[in-house]
Amino acid sequence: MGETDSWEKNLQETVLRESILNWYEFHRDADLLEICSGPSVLTELFRRRVRSVTTVVLQEKEPEASGDPDRLHRLEEAEDRRYDYIVCLEQAEREPDPVSFVGRLKRLLRPGGILLLGADNRYGLKYFCGCGEKYSGIPYLGINGYPGEFPGSAGKGRLWSRSEWQAILQKAGFEKSRFFYPVPDSRMPQMIYTDEYTDATNAAERLVDYDYEDPGMAVIEHRIFRDVIASGSLSFMANSFLMEITADGSLSDIDYVVVTTDRGPERGMATTIRNNGQVMKRPLWEQGEAHLRALAGYTEELASSGVPVIPVELQEDPAGIFLRMPCVPYESLSPVLTRLAGSDRARFEKIFDRIYECIRLSFRPSGPESGRVYLDLAPCNCFLVPGSGEEEESLLFYDQEFVTENGTPGFAMFRTLKYFFASSPQAARSVSLSDMYLRYGITPEQQKDYETQEEAFIRSVRHSDRFRWVFSAAVPDYRQLYERACRMKAEKRKPYRIGYVPGVFDLFHTGHLRLIERCKDRCDHLIVGVLTDELVEFYKGKPPVVSCEDRMNVIRGLKACDEVIPVDFSNTDKLDAWEQLHYDCHFSGDDHVGHWNDVWQELKKRGSNMEFFSYTKGISSTAIKEKAGLNRQQE
Repeated sequence: MGETDSWEKNLQETVLRESILNWYEFHRDADLLEICSGPSVLTELFRRRVRSVTTVVLQEKEPEASGDPDRLHRLEEAEDRRYDYIVCLEQAEREPDPVSFVGRLKRLLRPGGILLLGADNRYGLKYFCGCGEKYSGIPYLGINGYPGEFPGSAGKGRLWSRSEWQAILQKAGFEKSRFFYPVPDSRMPQMIYTDEYTDATNAAERLVDYDYEDPGMAVIEHRIFRDVIASGSLSFMANSFLMEITADGSLSDIDYVVVTTDRGPERGMATTIRNNGQVMKRPLWEQGEAHLRALAGYTEELASSGVPVIPVELQEDPAGIFLRMPCVPYESLSPVLTRLAGSDRARFEKIFDRIYECIRLSFRPSGPESGRVYLDLAPCNCFLVPGSGEEEESLLFYDQEFVTENGTPGFAMFRTLKYFFASSPQAARSVSLSDMYLRYGITPEQQKDYETQEEAFIRSVRHSDRFRWVFSAAVPDYRQLYERACRMKAEKRKPYRIGYVPGVFDLFHTGHLRLIERCKDRCDHLIVGVLTDELVEFYKGKPPVVSCEDRMNVIRGLKACDEVIPVDFSNTDKLDAWEQLHYDCHFSGDDHVGHWNDVWQELKKRGSNMEFFSYTKGISSTAIKEKAGLNRQQE
């Protein structure tokens, strides 16, 4: 099994996939229908959250391959009931008629029921960065609007934009919908955004992305997410959608979510910002209740030490225990410091001095050199409160989850500086991280010791050994991305997107190879048509020497060939072939120049073209047969 196959297998089986819905507040006494195309790690999540779960596995194969004319026939198993929730991720985009499919799901909902529909976006940011389209693997295919319904993805699925999904839902009869935007995408989201929330601080500081092994990727996606979100463009460029849909029910009041599923049952949390101005923090598993209570205690201890911190209130509702805190109207500290690094060095350093003062205030020594130290007193967990009148601006910390009982203020400050500068390359261009370490007495020798401590802490908190396959893919190979971009610059843009060249290709020889290579030089995707044995005998009065299947296998092995199809009586006519393939250019030998002028004119009306190449002199299948005596044998 290759690395890519292993990654995909881990992706399908990892508990991190729960992040798409483990934050959603399902009613405990609900009946839920899950629709998927194979074993789902989400099934266990739903069983923890609702009264009953019915799972329907749809036909995975294409109908033509399976012999089943309707991949939805298993949905009939669920149609004798009605459900409070229907969860259907990445299935509607595989349907040729999504309106009919979504309408069918609507009929399975109880009054007030909710449909949670997941789909990828053809205008997703990763696709603009060069990632191959989901079903064909061809870069920019969805962005280009699937011109001519490119055959590479036919029968597998296609992606739709947000406005297209809105139209689909309306046609299916749904009155109300809300779009959530999982970041980086729906496979393993760490954040869930909505149109109502555009603070991109977390996307810049916490995002773990993982698509950089895609051979088409030439842009560092996570560096763009912040600007996309802050500019309000995420509704257009989100990689994935999670749609909350109802005909007559109530929609969620959640505007934003941060999930930390990778921290495991004891520490995994969902932090939600609501449209009523409140922030709620819930454990993702029951085992996390103890950590939530500890967090409430840490907040009280920090406040008693003189550290400015947002107060929290421990509460409980039918969904379980949670922390409630107000959503304050202040700017996050990280972007402020990023701006100050290049414009006001003195103020920049003064704010970090205040952070260090808070770290020292919160320190609880338990030995001569170490003790309890808070590790989240950092810009990413802090707001800057503007001063009023003669009052100076001040800091306000929140979400202080983590402490170590054997640390030092120096270690906490090391972490604070390390992660701020890692998430803000703009600041690093103006201020030296080494200088900032020395400002707080952190020597190079201490930095090495602290780095070792930090690696051990991260392994314990984020289960980095267990999820190494994710984190390793999250580090871009910058040299490789740069080389991909250089190749794109160097490559000559080809005049055609899809090219088509049909032929017999019997007794494959150098002339055939040169023809196919010349065709490939003129198009991005070359389809080679191979005439069937019956068609060859019909035109030439005798069968080919090599069978159609073997001739197709030879062509299929050529680097210059992207796709091979059989040519029979249904598509031997060039216009019939165009109706099936929507090619941009039909290639042929120059012995047909002038014979196909009428067809050529018809193709031009369809936006297609014809080009003719000269044959390689001195070689042909006929000459080879004559030399070998094969023509005489057939006669």
